[in-house]
Amino acid sequence: MESPERAHSSSPSTSQTATGVFSHFQPYARSKGPILGLGTLFAASAVIPSTIVRPNVYFPPYLHRVGFSLVFGGAAYVLGAGDARNGSGIATAWTLTYLFLHLRRSLKPPFYPVTLAMTAGTTACAALYGTEYFMYQT
Repeated sequence: MESPERAHSSSPSTSQTATGVFSHFQPYARSKGPILGLGTLFAASAVIPSTIVRPNVYFPPYLHRVGFSLVFGGAAYVLGAGDARNGSGIATAWTLTYLFLHLRRSLKPPFYPVTLAMTAGTTACAALYGTEYFMYQT
């Protein structure tokens, strides 16, 4: 149960405007574009069968590619609805989860271009939305 002070608080969570270098990127961190593009990349990678990839090349499992594309689409929906705090939080949490599961194996040679693109895009979105969530949302 919430405390009476929180339940009747007239000030919802607010966000701060960035200054410096991140001020150029903050509009992107509050928009659905980057995470929607990443979700589209993951969805497009789901149509690539694992059989065309050489056996010693790492390619994330099919269910991970489909699942993360759906979650990233959900984060894009939340951001598109105007909820920058929760949208950037969802995007940050799930991009970091993907990196925790796949970063090391994605960067071991031999490389597969699609896997590198997925990892690079995920890293960029984690940095973009993570900075927004942890630094500028209060």
